[in-house]
Amino acid sequence: MTPPPLPLAEARRRFLDGDDVSARSVPEPILHSWRRCQGLGLDVGRWRPPSRLAETELAARREENADWLQRARPAIDALFDGVLDDGHVVIVADHGGLILERMGHPDFLDRAERVALAPGMDWREDVRGTNAIGTALVLGAATVRGAEHFLERNRQLSCTAQAIHDAQGHLLGVIDVSGQPRRLHDAHRLQVEAAVRRIEHGLFDRHAARLHELRLAADPALLATPRCGRLGFDDDGVLRAASRAALAALGLDWTALGRLRFAQLCEQSLEHWLSRHGIHVASLRHGGELFSAQLLPVRTGLDPLPREAAHPPPPPTAAAATAMRPEPPRRPAALAGATAVADVGLPAGLLDTARRLLEADIPVLLLGETGVGKERFVQALHAAGSRHRQPLVAVNCAAIPEGLIESELFGYEEGAFTGARRQGSKGRLREADGGVLFLDEIGDMPASLQARLLRVLQERVVQPLGGGAGQRVDVRIVAATHRDLAQEVAAGRFRADLYYRLGHYPLRLPPLRERGDVAQIAAALLAAHGAAPRAITLSPALAAFIRAYPWPGNLRQLDNLLRTLLALVDDGTLLTAEHLPATLRDAAPSAGRDDAVHAALARHGGNASAAARALGISRSTLYRRLGRS
Repeated sequence: MTPPPLPLAEARRRFLDGDDVSARSVPEPILHSWRRCQGLGLDVGRWRPPSRLAETELAARREENADWLQRARPAIDALFDGVLDDGHVVIVADHGGLILERMGHPDFLDRAERVALAPGMDWREDVRGTNAIGTALVLGAATVRGAEHFLERNRQLSCTAQAIHDAQGHLLGVIDVSGQPRRLHDAHRLQVEAAVRRIEHGLFDRHAARLHELRLAADPALLATPRCGRLGFDDDGVLRAASRAALAALGLDWTALGRLRFAQLCEQSLEHWLSRHGIHVASLRHGGELFSAQLLPVRTGLDPLPREAAHPPPPPTAAAATAMRPEPPRRPAALAGATAVADVGLPAGLLDTARRLLEADIPVLLLGETGVGKERFVQALHAAGSRHRQPLVAVNCAAIPEGLIESELFGYEEGAFTGARRQGSKGRLREADGGVLFLDEIGDMPASLQARLLRVLQERVVQPLGGGAGQRVDVRIVAATHRDLAQEVAAGRFRADLYYRLGHYPLRLPPLRERGDVAQIAAALLAAHGAAPRAITLSPALAAFIRAYPWPGNLRQLDNLLRTLLALVDDGTLLTAEHLPATLRDAAPSAGRDDAVHAALARHGGNASAAARALGISRSTLYRRLGRS
């Protein structure tokens, strides 16, 4: 006979004592979040809150998010009006879990302030433990009630939150409703879902400009509502934008962007669909499901606004006016959608500094050891800039043979050399016209080509091999190297004029060992690779190992290891040091692991079985480590 579920307080006590807890007693998303928090070494009772962001820094973060916030304003205001009388607050946080705005009932604002649920405070899961804002950033949505919060001090809250994504799948932020534990109901979760659905519907309008929009729904009456699924295809029939509802209905994910073609989905071309159905509703069968579908004409206009933003929002109620902070300045948010993982552990504002340089047409020079994530950083930089819809063309100057790199970069005319293609080649510089060119390992570029590259940077004209007229290009430059270019200049291997042309404001990406808590970085990487929906978490023992290991291969080595572990383990696995390859376990220092063993024993009153369960290792492994220490 199956035992009845435990009361939450008893289940929590047993979990903290290292005992197994059934998902019948604690909701599975909460239980896995507790395990993530425990793996990161968070203590339920002892906690030092991070300092609140200074007003100037908070204003800058609001400004970075102003574009989507402005478009979300009508939905946020409507949500606020809907929950105000229930005594709740509405929280708006950015993609990093930083609270940007808080508005709510005066009776609850004081309580919210006491637990630092306030603008300028960081509510990521690895900082605040299990909470709706931070856990929604990991899972997409979360409801956390009372004692389900990992930290004791947050038990007086009940919260429900959902993440906001744009039509390219970029995480923008979180909308949260928080209140007293007994006053938050399922209806409030549905209100948050409706608000986010309305926001994402408006954001799709912006991102799908000049795209062919295919709407689909099980019920044709929903095609004109935010509940429909929406897909945006370019003139070549390639999927460029999508709503979460459409992807879920079709069993797809964000990797379909740039890959799925209209003909694959609909078994006919765009032109054929338009000639047969025009803008009329038709039937679409996919994966055994039948949908009503409608292909809308391409919209005209340079920067269409969502319908909600086409008119000014209604004035707030008197209660809202007294509860709300003054609205922040609203300017386009160039950083919206930049991946959070790309700048994890980097100096604050580094990605924004690089973006500002690139927007001002100043070359960005990135310096750093091999494996620090320069390519990932450049991808985030491109996604964050105004040219995110234009090409990002990467050239590894160290990987192309010296005899080919000139034609690879500058292109060539027909017959320029023996073996040249009949139609010639545009070259990477012209391929990047209108976008961004990433010159990786620029320090390895042959000296003979450095002068030609300098001329292009100065004149913005590309001269292909084999003659022909020079062609103007509009291209922004990002360069990266693991070498010390100043020393290369001194040794005569790199042109000084090119170095000074590229190095207006060099940016250093620090190695992994200088980025703070490596276990938190590992948790962020796991989340980015989809560990949370699979309920795969780090054990405290593996977190201690990750902190102690030197990671000579930097972020690349850690990322590759975590991706490999995710491929090897089943859903629901608690990752431990035993899952690591033997070569890595044998090479790692034992101090960090032994510290974790002693700490677990102390926390469980010397109970070896409980300590081993908490660490996710066998009792024999625990005794073996104790013997070494």
